[in-house]
Amino acid sequence: MNAEREFLDFAAGLFGVDPSALSLATAYGSLPEWDSVMQLRLVMEFEAKYGVSIALEEVPAMTTLGDFFAKAGKGGA
Repeated sequence: MNAEREFLDFAAGLFGVDPSALSLATAYGSLPEWDSVMQLRLVMEFEAKYGVSIALEEVPAMTTLGDFFAKAGKGGA
């Protein structure tokens, strides 16, 4: 499985949606499931899975799944 598909599967599991509903262009607020509480959960789960740290100041700028995916490339897993 390629890294992008694995990441989207991870995000789909958190959001409780079918992976085919997501792309790297999927943006905060574009899904009913992606609200402010889910944003924080996504950050925490993402940090744990990918071994990266996201500074609190960075969170508001992370508005698409692509932003998270790009950060994953700078971390681990």
